[in-house]
Amino acid sequence: MKVLKALFVRDAFIKIREPWSFLAAFVVFNVVVVAFWKHVQLTFVGSNPLEVCAELNVAFLVYMFLLCGLTILRSGSRKVFSIPAQFFPYVLTPIYAVILTWLRLPKALSFAIAFLHSILLSSEHDILVLSVRIAAYGALLTVVRHWI
Repeated sequence: MKVLKALFVRDAFIKIREPWSFLAAFVVFNVVVVAFWKHVQLTFVGSNPLEVCAELNVAFLVYMFLLCGLTILRSGSRKVFSIPAQFFPYVLTPIYAVILTWLRLPKALSFAIAFLHSILLSSEHDILVLSVRIAAYGALLTVVRHWI
């Protein structure tokens, strides 16, 4: 219930600093991959689906640990458990995609909405962590824009 409240209440979101948030971020990532599996298959044509899923999970974990490492270097170890919570709003990406489809807008915008939702909730002030997140989002858009 804490996670649902944290998706919409900024104060509850900032208070999440627990180790279980790493597992929750991993589950959120896999929910998004499963929701957009048809598009993921079209992006990686001719690949083994289990291999693609494993590669995507490894890439996500490396990205998350990179953000955690930057956070430890910049602001100490207390704040490191709040990094995985920044991925919680992405669980709403499939819902955003359905709403955008109803409005006859591209599904790729659902990632932009989830990214902005995440940025607004986390209120990240460290420019290095924010720039890494923006660069990763830009890299994601190079793949997602082909889904339009």
